Amino acid sequence: MRWGELSGLHRHRIDQRRSRLFVVEVNTKSGIKEYPMSSKSRREVPLPPHVLESLERHIHRLDRDAVVFTTITKGRAGRLLDDGNWRRQTWWPTVEGAYYFDSDGEQQLVPHYPPHSMRHTCASWLVQKGVSLYEVQHLLGHESLQTTQRYAHLQPDAHKAVLGAWERLDVPLTVAA
Repeated sequence: MRWGELSGLHRHRIDQRRSRLFVVEVNTKSGIKEYPMSSKSRREVPLPPHVLESLERHIHRLDRDAVVFTTITKGRAGRLLDDGNWRRQTWWPTVEGAYYFDSDGEQQLVPHYPPHSMRHTCASWLVQKGVSLYEVQHLLGHESLQTTQRYAHLQPDAHKAVLGAWERLDVPLTVAA
């Protein structure tokens, strides 16, 4: 999800029974706006079980119409998140102290990427696992397939289907001399 979509998510847009959420509102500098970037941005996002479990623990006390993610600072709790403040006070300090273990078992600092890069990472992983560009387009809410096609080179065996189609043609292709 985009930052504004996630920070504008309302509790009643999470369908726990079907394990998905609906992107309908977006948080902007002027408050919650009912329609995201484009008509394609309104969409369903499937939730893996571990994400749904975490969300359920977070939302169980929220009113039906409450925004899911808000400020928690004492005296200011419950306000809409501001992208700049959230990055400065939450994202960057968290990334600063985060580590991972590389393939050699060595502890490494997590690279300093902005939150939006997680959308790109998600799309890349999905394409690498064989999810069609069409499905990735709809999941990310891209208006144009061209936007999603930047991930096409990551498809496993990207040309295998084309080669297979050439081989299955009834009449072989020949080059006129």
